[in-house]
Amino acid sequence: MGIVINHNAVNQVDKNTTIYLEGEHVKGVAIILKGRVLAKSKGTRVVLGTGNFIGASDLSFGRYLCSYEAFDEVLFYSFPVQRMEEVADIFTINKDYKGLMSASLSRYVAEIEKIYSQLRNAAEDIYEFADKYHGKYMELGSKLGYSVNPITALKELEPYNEETLLDDKKLEYYKESARISVDTWKSFCSYGEIVALYTLEDTQEIISQMLSECSRMSDYLESLLLGLISNSDNCLYKSYASLAINIEETGGDNRELIRVVDAIVERINYLEKTFEEKLGRKCKVDRKRMEEIYYMLISKSSNRKEQVENNFQYTEDEAKEVTETLQGALQQICVYALYDTEKADEMAQGMLDFINLRDKFSTDDRIRILRRKLTQHFYELYESVFLKACRDGNAPKIIDLFLKYGFLDERLLTTDQIRELYFLDDEMLKQTGHCKVYDIKTWLTCIYKGEKEPSKNEFDQEYVDWLRNNRKRGEITEEGEKEALTNPILKVKYEMQNMFRYNSKVVNGQFSTFVPFLWGESIVKSFQNMLLTPERINSAVNNLLEVDYSIFHREILYVNQAKGIAKEYLMQPVYPDIILMPVMGYHGVMWQEITGKKKSREGRFIFPMFADANFNDMLIKVCGKFRWELCRSIQGNAWNNIKEKSLTSEYADYIQFYRKNRDISEEMREKIKAQIQKGRNNYREIFVIDYEGWVKGEATGAVKLNRIAREILATYCPFKKEIREHLKGMPLFAEAMERHARNTIKKIKDTELRYRALEKDGGEVIKELKDTLDFYKSL
Repeated sequence: MGIVINHNAVNQVDKNTTIYLEGEHVKGVAIILKGRVLAKSKGTRVVLGTGNFIGASDLSFGRYLCSYEAFDEVLFYSFPVQRMEEVADIFTINKDYKGLMSASLSRYVAEIEKIYSQLRNAAEDIYEFADKYHGKYMELGSKLGYSVNPITALKELEPYNEETLLDDKKLEYYKESARISVDTWKSFCSYGEIVALYTLEDTQEIISQMLSECSRMSDYLESLLLGLISNSDNCLYKSYASLAINIEETGGDNRELIRVVDAIVERINYLEKTFEEKLGRKCKVDRKRMEEIYYMLISKSSNRKEQVENNFQYTEDEAKEVTETLQGALQQICVYALYDTEKADEMAQGMLDFINLRDKFSTDDRIRILRRKLTQHFYELYESVFLKACRDGNAPKIIDLFLKYGFLDERLLTTDQIRELYFLDDEMLKQTGHCKVYDIKTWLTCIYKGEKEPSKNEFDQEYVDWLRNNRKRGEITEEGEKEALTNPILKVKYEMQNMFRYNSKVVNGQFSTFVPFLWGESIVKSFQNMLLTPERINSAVNNLLEVDYSIFHREILYVNQAKGIAKEYLMQPVYPDIILMPVMGYHGVMWQEITGKKKSREGRFIFPMFADANFNDMLIKVCGKFRWELCRSIQGNAWNNIKEKSLTSEYADYIQFYRKNRDISEEMREKIKAQIQKGRNNYREIFVIDYEGWVKGEATGAVKLNRIAREILATYCPFKKEIREHLKGMPLFAEAMERHARNTIKKIKDTELRYRALEKDGGEVIKELKDTLDFYKSL
């Protein structure tokens, strides 16, 4: 952890103490008086000894490019230097510091170059090896008639391409300079400051370039390692081992393949050693599993055929664990929930009938009735299971699979599907990015604990409004209403019976054949490939923000009488909650643009846990609906009043009167008519079609919209500045970009006038107001 550093003084720190942290603003430079300091970043690990400067190579960038950590107990002297212009102050303290700093930086360059060269050589060697033997594997499998699949991590990988071309002459110069003695450097630099300052400035650039390249190469080598060996079945090691065993089982000679497996092991060992020694990181290599596979390869164990069939993905013990844990899953779940015996028997019989169906996709009336009965049983069972799990605390694994993924009966899935589902990582624990992501079990738990309020129902009613209406109709008493407002069980039941049931079917998208549990024939991809994780979701959100960067920003009323602010509006980002339904599906739902009545509350987007479609496209559609509904919610009854300019009012006016618009050609009118029909005469759905074209097409310079639609979206859904600068030079986009620029200038001017008036009246322009003005200036 960080420490308090005393400048112009000697500081002492214990081993493993972080002196400077990567990414933080430069707060000083230090010279090591005793001990060693580890300079570490994502792609490098260099130990610096007594007499070396730390932090000096970061001055030009204003932040530390790596972390500096005490390798032993360390004594260092700190200088309060934060900018290049202040470095001369160090030299005035002691003239020898000029030579010491030059020698230190030269050695640092030389040490990083060693790592850089080793990583570059590894990247070239391992790629060449992997590419060669991946090609041979595909060729051999096809030639001998064995079923082989390309290894995704290697098929998509290309040779490493350096982002920055380093100056080899400079590198050689500093490598040779590193061999010059410190005394010689002191003497050489004693005549003035120019040599030391030039060395500092020159080495900073080359150090920065090498650190960046080493970071990229470490990522590249990790990708290569995953191609050689991974926990999935799709890697070179398991593929060659599987092919070798298959050939031997049919009486063939697999000795050449075993030699390839040995060569793969050598490369894995080399990469693992490189990562540990040069980067200080451990690779995620399951050595025990590697050894088990190798033993099966060279021996003739009884179960190796089964292991080959499941591509070595699971050990014998793991496969046994899955079978024993999930045997009789439906009965286990019903017993756990204390589900009514008669209902449990009826559900078991219905499930048996469903399993035995020859065509589970049939829309025959008899099968449709069976699906409806099973669906009703599922939701009743789900409610009982969830509430018991809340009371009991830690639920068994099978209950977790049921609540999170909709797993109900092991007979509905193949052996491979069951095992993959069982060993899926709980990615919900790794929350990263702007949006908080919830599986349905976690979401309902938040409702139960009072951390979240129930969602609206399908009639757009909040829980509070729904209770009030029920009381007015005489369905509940006033006391019943008060109890329901605080009763966690009633809140959860409301959420299950409304948002959960409705959206499970919508995000699945298969309305005629929908059942709320997983069944094998409807699943064509692996669960891992379809699984929506917080990382995958937020990556797609970030991609969208690179185009429509203001989508989650909104004006929020701010009052602070103590600062003299009677009424102002702040622009703040409010990111939606993402809720995942326990189904496989193709669609997303923009369920709520805000929560409750406050405009500052987050919205709620709903997606399937397993997405069998392009998630970026799903997100863009949902965000198009979000844009529309948020504007409509903020505008209230004036959402389509053209006198009050807004996204919805201008777009609704454009669609309503497009036939009378003289600026629209007859050909374009026909296109708009077709778009209206495609959007089912719904303003929002029509807008979403244009929004998709705006984000996916027009952002790249492709013409997807007419002039009027383009101007509306340029005004209310502006691109990032870099995209606008690129497009404004194109004649078709110039007018739309100019309109946005005019509106932005007016907004900035109005805001600055209000802030000046606020200051004149004795108010204070606080940081939040300044941030809002900065946001408008970045529009």
